[in-house]
Amino acid sequence: MRTILKGAVFLLSLILCFIIIARIAAAPVKEKPVEDTYNDESSTVSISPVETVPEPSPPAEEPEQIEEEWPYPISQEEIELIALVTMAEAEGETELGQRLVIDTILNRVDDSHFPDNVTDVIFQPNQFTSMWNGRVDRCYVKEELVELVKEELLERTNYECVFFTAGGYSNYGVPMFQECRHYFSSYD
Repeated sequence: MRTILKGAVFLLSLILCFIIIARIAAAPVKEKPVEDTYNDESSTVSISPVETVPEPSPPAEEPEQIEEEWPYPISQEEIELIALVTMAEAEGETELGQRLVIDTILNRVDDSHFPDNVTDVIFQPNQFTSMWNGRVDRCYVKEELVELVKEELLERTNYECVFFTAGGYSNYGVPMFQECRHYFSSYD
């Protein structure tokens, strides 16, 4: 019985605290007008001249901005999209396996049988399993994969593969080779 009584007293005091806080928060704030109490015109203040500091001069030479030259127009967002899909499709694979997934995307951009830009290649229906089974939504862009994409843009590991499947060759394309759990194929 004492435990119930103590609990009730605690609960009532807690409710009372909330009521007091709510009233304080809702109460209007009374503002006092600010009066100018210092109005002595006989006081003067002496100000010494301010010394100006010259602005720093620009460096003699601007640092050179290095921009990478890709074989075709590609944005940073597309590079990151390739890295994201590579993680979704080849996480846990060897670096070579990841490079080959990147190459498959880039090779499709270059192949007349597929769309001519990265975004359309990746979002083409039923092409990359991770794009339609939700796996890509659970992945993130890894900087090391972004670097692999940039390296493959400059010099690909393979210029022929345009298909890959996990677990075995598919009914389309010409089988080429297996790397880890992926089987790669060319178009012709």
